Amino acid sequence: MILWLLACATPEPAPLVPQAVHSEPRFATVAVHVDRAGHTLSVRRTDGSVTTAPVGIGRGGLVEKQAMADYVTPTGAFVVDLVLHEVGTHNAVDPSVCARFAQEPEYVELLASSAGLERLWRAMSELDFDGDGAADRAYGGGYVGLHSETAVTGPKMSRYRGTARWFSIALHGTPTPEEDLGASNSGGCVHLAADVLEALIDEQVLGLGQAVTIADGPPSWAE
Repeated sequence: MILWLLACATPEPAPLVPQAVHSEPRFATVAVHVDRAGHTLSVRRTDGSVTTAPVGIGRGGLVEKQAMADYVTPTGAFVVDLVLHEVGTHNAVDPSVCARFAQEPEYVELLASSAGLERLWRAMSELDFDGDGAADRAYGGGYVGLHSETAVTGPKMSRYRGTARWFSIALHGTPTPEEDLGASNSGGCVHLAADVLEALIDEQVLGLGQAVTIADGPPSWAE
């Protein structure tokens, strides 16, 4: 907790890059790539093996993202700065994020402890976006937030209908995989199947500091 308080007291957080989380990138030999045009996610692991999975992308089309409201999945270089999951032990947030909200006690309380991150995840899972009176479970079983120094990725912590939540471009689950995977239906995030997302989080392929690229085409290392 002392480390968190120090992080929250930092007035000018350093730019979020993989090295900001770990002195040496934990996943330097792992590559994660999203192909918007092909609606696929590819992962190259340390043993050289490559796996792919279908994904859903934003319904705004294959154009440059200008704002969070344009429903476009952005392209460029990203880094994971938040992990939320049904299994609370997977939850993590980069300390530099906490520093950004040092003057927002409600947000800091959610970001500064494992219990707070679990409450944040529950609050997001319970949101009723369509107004039918039932929780939408819009993020499925997990949520991996992305940050970029050049692309639009969102304000991070915000309020929606009186509920504090995380709002950013992310890789996350979906309650309707049959409609979303391989399609362009999202508000800008990348939708993954529940088993794929859970495996990538559990294996720490998608962990704090992991680099993720999003482009309109396969990765350069694909055969």
